[in-house]
Formats: sequence, C-alpha cells, structure tokens
Amino acid sequence: MHFFCYLCSVKRRLLIWLNVCVCVLSLHSEVIEQGYTETFAQVRLDLTYTLPIRHGVSMTFFEDLRLDMLPFSPATVFDMSLTSVTLSYSPVKYVKLDAAYMLKINGAVAEESSEYHWSEPNNYIKHRVYGGVMGMYWFGALKVSLREYVLCDMRFDYIDPRTTNKYSWTMRHYLNFSYGIKPVNLTPYVWTELANTLNANEYTLKNGRQYLERWRSAAGVKWKIERENGIPVTLNFFYRYDWGRFRSAMLVQDDIYITTHRKNEHVLGFGVEL
Repeated sequence: MHFFCYLCSVKRRLLIWLNVCVCVLSLHSEVIEQGYTETFAQVRLDLTYTLPIRHGVSMTFFEDLRLDMLPFSPATVFDMSLTSVTLSYSPVKYVKLDAAYMLKINGAVAEESSEYHWSEPNNYIKHRVYGGVMGMYWFGALKVSLREYVLCDMRFDYIDPRTTNKYSWTMRHYLNFSYGIKPVNLTPYVWTELANTLNANEYTLKNGRQYLERWRSAAGVKWKIERENGIPVTLNFFYRYDWGRFRSAMLVQDDIYITTHRKNEHVLGFGVEL
C-alpha cells in the first residue's frame, strides 16, 4: 500500500515537471445524459520505448500521463496515468500478437474521495491484462490495420459481488486506415473502435444480452518535419468522437436499481511526436 502511495506521489510530481517540456494539448467537450455539457482542456504526455529481443519478439514500455485544465481556472488537475508493459511477437510483417499488463491510476477518483483521498490505493488503482492479434496490409501507400483483442479489468476495492464484477471482460475491435503522401510527408488517417461487454452482471444486461459499451472514432493528419542534423518532429492534428454507455447496478434493501450513464465526447487535439 505504501509503495503505491509513493508511486502516485512521484508520478504527480513527474507529470507537472514534464508538462513544461512537451506540448500536447486536446480540447474536450462532453455531453452527459442529463444534457449538461462540460468543456475542458487536457495535457497528455506519452512515452514509449520498444526493446527488440530476437526472432520477431519485442517488449514495449509505455507511460501515459494526463493533466486536466479546468475552465475559468489556471489550476491543473492530475487526471490519470497509465503504465504498461507489452510483449509482442511478429512472425511475419503482416501479423502481430500482443500480451500486456497495465497499471491505471485514476487521480480524479482519488481527489473526489473525501473519506480516503490518496491514502487507500485500492480505490483509485486498477489493473488490466489484455491480449490480441493485429493484421495489417499495404495497398501501395494505403495501410489497413485490423486488431481484435480481449481485456480484463481487475479491481480490489470493496464491491458487492451480487451487483458488481471483480473481473470485467471486454472485447474490442479496432480498424485503422492511413495513407502516406511522401512528397509532403503527410499521413492522413482514420480509425474506429468498438468495445462490447463479455461478462456484464446479470442485472446490467441489455435485454438479457451483452451490449456495446463504447464506440470511438478519429480522423486526423500527421506531418513529419525532417530537419538537417536534428531530430525529426511529427505534428499530429486530429478530431475524435467518443460515445459510451455504462450500466451499473446497486442493491438497496433487496431492491435492484439500474443506472445508465451515457456520454458523447468531442475532442480536438494537437500533438508533437519526437
């Protein structure tokens, strides 16, 4: 427990320091079910390091740190951090197999908890394991990628096993199109991703069946700037739409109450890749 508290403290300080060095910004506008609209800006830093091993096997270390900038306030809020390790195997250039573990620290949950705050890691720390297969093919300058993968989110805080799953399984389907325009170093792209539940609690099933939980789509363009005797820089401009429907059950004196949270989020983003 003390280790996770220390890790969160280090990440929060690291995020504030790195925010000065990197310019990655997105503007979010979220409309929730009641019609209330929330607009905020988010600074996001992604660090990726891939270690080739041998015979098509590689290991990737990934860190995603996020800060929310609230409207009408100069203050920033630690939103989330994702840390993952992925083992990949590519037997041929057209196929890649992945298996990964991810540690998710949700700062928003910790800040909202007046009772525990940062002292109880199980309330804001989640663990995820996932695996999948991705196929890709090139039609000239057009690259098409299809990825199918299964995720398991694990939680260790207190839950009622009658209404909440300790292990939540999800299936995701990801399709991406990108087109490289070499004379101007531009790569326009578009992708879409669907996520459906695999073991939703019996009370939260939709018409007795598993259901589509999330749909995300994005379109953008990457511009690679090559400098003499310098590190190439890639600028990424994009728009993303994020739709979600999250159903939960609560047991109160033997009565089951079902709540559904829907969101429609529009994101305008600008990123710098080194």
